[in-house]
This record gives sequence, structure tokens and C-alpha cells, in this order.
Amino acid sequence: MITYRQLEAFRAIMIHGSVTAAAERLRISQPAVSKTLAGLEREIGYALFTRIKRRLAPTREARLLESEVTRFYHNLERVTEVAREIRERELGDLLIHSTSALGRSVLPDVIAMFMKRHAKVRIAFHVRSSSYINQKMVDQQIDLGFSMMPFEHPSIVSEELSSAAAVCVVPDGHRLARRKVIRPADLRGERFLSFPLDGRMRHLIDAAFEQERIERRLDIDVYSSADACALAARGLGVSIVDPFTARDHMNEGVIMVPFEPRIRYLFRAMRPRYRKPSRLADEFLDSVKAYLKAKGWA
Repeated sequence: MITYRQLEAFRAIMIHGSVTAAAERLRISQPAVSKTLAGLEREIGYALFTRIKRRLAPTREARLLESEVTRFYHNLERVTEVAREIRERELGDLLIHSTSALGRSVLPDVIAMFMKRHAKVRIAFHVRSSSYINQKMVDQQIDLGFSMMPFEHPSIVSEELSSAAAVCVVPDGHRLARRKVIRPADLRGERFLSFPLDGRMRHLIDAAFEQERIERRLDIDVYSSADACALAARGLGVSIVDPFTARDHMNEGVIMVPFEPRIRYLFRAMRPRYRKPSRLADEFLDSVKAYLKAKGWA
């Protein structure tokens, strides 16, 4: 079998024109180069050089072989470059799933900044339900998951990212738009945009009103904070949503006001326990944490 050392000696002779020059380039002895070349010629079964006045003249077969060896070295250089890009986190794939709250606000900002540093990275980013993300994580099929739903499983490593206070969103021009704080009593009789009955946030929000015996008009249910903000902007009601989404809708006819008693949105990051950690995933998660900390949401 042809060895890398044999190809290295052959290429050096082709480039420099003599065994002496090749030996100096490779930093080995002339006899070692001659022996290596002889071994290559025995392996392939034909001569590669003829001697003309103390110099080696390549045969036609040597020229043909040289073109293939050159391609080999170019491919090797490309492999080396790819390895460096992976080491420097310039190349790779990331599969990220998130629920709507982070997925429609925080994560797009983080991805935009991340791609400026890693232009060659390929990111697959999907906004999904918590239950869908949890199942994908259990199956070890994604690199990072971001969710609000508490979920414990032996196949998952999770950590809390943010505990952000919910806010009340009202249409621009609403009677409560200039309030510094909105409380349950302030929303008595208001059309309230509620989340689905089986959701954790629906239970926490309803409990705040039930504790003070405040009735609201519950005509419209919405799936997410983004849906609530979109309807509030059109004058269809008020809601209590996460601050990330509310911030992104403030220029779209929605006013964001702090709500008391405080209701916390807990956001978690999840990693697959049995999928080898990715250096890119580590850096992306660090970027999310830094973003949330800079915004005062960590």
C-alpha cells in the first residue's frame, strides 16, 4: 500500500527537481529520500524518474501521478481548514427548538448576533409547543430546547434561564395605558384575552383574579403572548403576557404596564443528556444567557 511518506517524498522531488533538494525540504537524509522513492516505485511497479546529468527527470507516468497527488494534498489542506473552522466554532450545525415567548423575541436577536460571529454555521430554528420540544429532547434529536413547561426526565439536562415578571398589555389609548401599575381590580369587566385552560400561565393568571373575586369578560382565548398582543393592538381586549413578547409589540399599538401581584414567567434551557455536547451549542447558550442578563431578565 502506498504510504503518506512515499507520496511526500515523491511530491518534494517533483517540486524541487532533485533528491538533495527534497531531502533538505523534508529535513531528512538523502539516502532516506532515495529509499522511500524506491519503495514507492516497487509498490506501483514502474519507474518514476530517469537520471539526466545528475538530475532526476520525471517520466510520463510520474506526471500523471503528480496530478492525482496534487489533488490529494489540496483535499488534505481542505480537511485541515475544516478542522480548524470546527475548532474555532466557525463551522457546524445547530438544531434549536423554542416555545413562542423566547422563539419570537429573544432568540431571533441572539441568532442574529451569533451568525455575525459564525457566518458558516448552519442553524435550524423552529418554534414549537413545549410538549413537542420535550419529546424531541427525550429522543435526543435536538441540540437545544427552550421552554416554559417544567419537565423532568433522565434523558434531559435542564436549567433555569429567566424568571421574568409578566406585564399587562392594553391597546394604545386605553384608559389604563398611563398607569404605572395595573392590578386585578383595574381590569374588572374588561374583555380579557386568555390562554388555553390547560396551560400553566392560565392557571396562575386566573388565580390572581379569583383571589380578589374580580370578574372579567372571557370572550376570546389565544394560544400565545404574540396572539394576545396582536389582538390587543386591534382593540379587542387586554391580557397578561411575558415581557419579551410585549416589548416587541410596543410599536404596534400596544402599551405595556407592570402587573401586580407579580406573576413569573419561568424559562428553561434543555440539553440532551446522551448526545455529546456541541461546542457551538455551549457558545449559543452562553450567548442567550448574556443577552438575558444584559436586558435585566436573567
